[in-house]
Amino acid sequence: MAAARTRESERADRLFDDQLAAALAGPEGFAWLERMESAARSDSPGLYPVIRTRFFDDFLLDASRRSGVRQVVLAAAGLDTRAFRLDWPPQVRLYEMDLPEVLDVKEEVIEAYGARENCERRTVRVDLSQETWPAALLDAGYTPERPSVWLIEGLLFYLPRAAVHGLLEKVGALTAAGSLLGLDVMNRGLFFSPVAWPMRAALARRAGTVRDERSGDADGPPRLGGGRDAARGGRGELRAVVQADGAPGVAGLAAKLPGEGAPLVDYFARIAEGIQRDD
Repeated sequence: MAAARTRESERADRLFDDQLAAALAGPEGFAWLERMESAARSDSPGLYPVIRTRFFDDFLLDASRRSGVRQVVLAAAGLDTRAFRLDWPPQVRLYEMDLPEVLDVKEEVIEAYGARENCERRTVRVDLSQETWPAALLDAGYTPERPSVWLIEGLLFYLPRAAVHGLLEKVGALTAAGSLLGLDVMNRGLFFSPVAWPMRAALARRAGTVRDERSGDADGPPRLGGGRDAARGGRGELRAVVQADGAPGVAGLAAKLPGEGAPLVDYFARIAEGIQRDD
C-alpha cells in the first residue's frame, strides 16, 4: 500500500505526506496498484488504504496527545512509516512488529534514504502466528503495566477465526487499563455492498488472468462515481477503535468479530470465482 500513499502525498490536498513511501513501494508496488486499478476500472483499490491511513494517524496521535499514552504498538507493521512522518509528543516509544525478512528490507530502504524517526522506534522481528511473540515484545522494552495503544491494520481479514481470537487474546493479556486498540475488520455484508463491487471485479479478473493466462475483459459490476472526494466523506465508516478497560475488554472483542468458521478471505475468493464464471 506504499504506492497508494505515494500517490496521495503528491496531491495538493493530501491527507498525509509520506516521503518514504515511494522508496518502500518500489517498481513492484506501483505495478501491483496499477494492475488492480485497471482490473477494477476504478481508483478504489488505492482509495481504501489512503482513508484508512489518515483515520489511524488521527487515532494514534489522539491517543498519545490527549490520553497521554506513550507506548505505541504496530502489529504486522509492514512498510508503515508513522514513526517518521507523524509529529509525536515527547517520550513516545513505538514498536514495529513483523517478520524478520519484512523489517530487514524496510531497514535497508530507511538507511539508504537517511530518514530519521520522530519518536523512539524499536523493531521486533516476530511471526505473529507463533506463541513466542509476546515474549519478544517484552524483551524489546514494552511494559504491560502501563497504558498502550495498539494498531492491527490490514491483517485480521486474512486470518482464520481461531488465529484472530488467539491474537486478540494475547493483546488483551499485554494491556493495562486505559489502553486503546485500533483495527479494521470486514463482515459478510461488505461482499454484497456496491462499495465492494469494483474490488470484487478486480480480484475476479486477476484470478481469471492467472487461470487462463489472459487478461480479463468482461464487464463485471458497474463502476461507482465519486472517487477520492466521495471516499473522503466516508471516512467515519471505519469502525475501528475500541477502548479497553484492562485485558478483558480487549480480549472480549474477539467474541464479537464477524464470520462463522472459515476465513473471510476464503469467502471473498469464492465470490470472486463466481463472478468470473458469470462473466
